[in-house]
Amino acid sequence: MNVKFPRLLTIIIFLLGIGGIIGLGSILIVRYLQTQQIQQTQQANNLLAQKKYSLAISAYDQLLKTDSNSAQSYLLWANRGAALLKLNQYQAALKSCSQATSLNQRADLAWNCRGEALYYLGRSNDALTAFKQAIAINPQNATFWLNQNQVLFDLAQHQQAIAATKEAIALLQSQPATDLKNRQLAIAWRRQGQSQLELKQNQQALAAFNQSLTYQPQYLAAQQDRGIALYRLGNYAQAIQTFEQIVQQDNLTPQQQAISWLYKGTSLCQISQTDAATQAFKQVLQLTNNVQLQKIARAGCGIQ
Repeated sequence: MNVKFPRLLTIIIFLLGIGGIIGLGSILIVRYLQTQQIQQTQQANNLLAQKKYSLAISAYDQLLKTDSNSAQSYLLWANRGAALLKLNQYQAALKSCSQATSLNQRADLAWNCRGEALYYLGRSNDALTAFKQAIAINPQNATFWLNQNQVLFDLAQHQQAIAATKEAIALLQSQPATDLKNRQLAIAWRRQGQSQLELKQNQQALAAFNQSLTYQPQYLAAQQDRGIALYRLGNYAQAIQTFEQIVQQDNLTPQQQAISWLYKGTSLCQISQTDAATQAFKQVLQLTNNVQLQKIARAGCGIQ
């Protein structure tokens, strides 16, 4: 039996059919766009990992044109900020990372990025607040503690700076051995020693610098700090030996050479080797225009 549908009902059925097709098509388009965005995000992240920072920023900018305020886009803003930090574009990095934290208050890496930008912009107290926020969210990240330590050291809050390095060291020592872990442990121990020098805890500082050098024997800054600790402890012969070894290295900047020659000279003064000290001070005057270093060098053993 042939059933004749009223024309209106036929039109409704036809439209429903189109609606179903359009709906399915929309789902397919959305899935395609999501897949494409995932691929583009991965490409941007790869550029960041490859240290192609300008290209990475351009890639993140392209992604943010279509997705700048969603819950997930905070990662794009944070990674963009990290790339800007590497290019020393601190104001732009601050803006990008702040956008990330506004979209996700629990974004620990974005808070750390924000802290780094603020630190390099000379806003140490604001940077400290940002690093504390990162630590509150994720206290298991040693980098956050090391960054907090740097700000605390600059603010002359040395007891708190030491506490921060101890947290970092404990976290790092619980991790599997890697080159990165060794570098970070060398930095952490050296930072602890620096604060201990400021507090005149010279013996503890020497022990910290020795620890640093067990992880990175060629760590020049720790070598120099170790020599300074030896000088302050009155171990002048060891201090002289340390600075002699340092000035023989090829990779020193003129300023690093000048500081090493200066401490070698002052150590020589302490054991009455004035002629050798004078030669060391002459090296300082040839290497640096720093007014304070030149003043000490010109005074020679007379101010020791």
